[in-house]
Amino acid sequence: MRKADHDAAGRLLRTSSDPEAVTLNLLRMLGVYLRGEASDKLDHFINASHRAGPPPTPRPPLPPLT
Repeated sequence: MRKADHDAAGRLLRTSSDPEAVTLNLLRMLGVYLRGEASDKLDHFINASHRAGPPPTPRPPLPPLT
């Protein structure tokens, strides 16, 4: 995730035995990170995310190699 490899992050979540726990723990980590940021940086982040809108629709999976 550090390298913004969204496909790898998705695979991690999809193959987890408890995807809900993984998601909740990632949100907790995000909360800890954001608490350490300056309020103006958080405002900028929130405004930018509102302007960007929802993430794009995921690509359809590639067919398996045979």
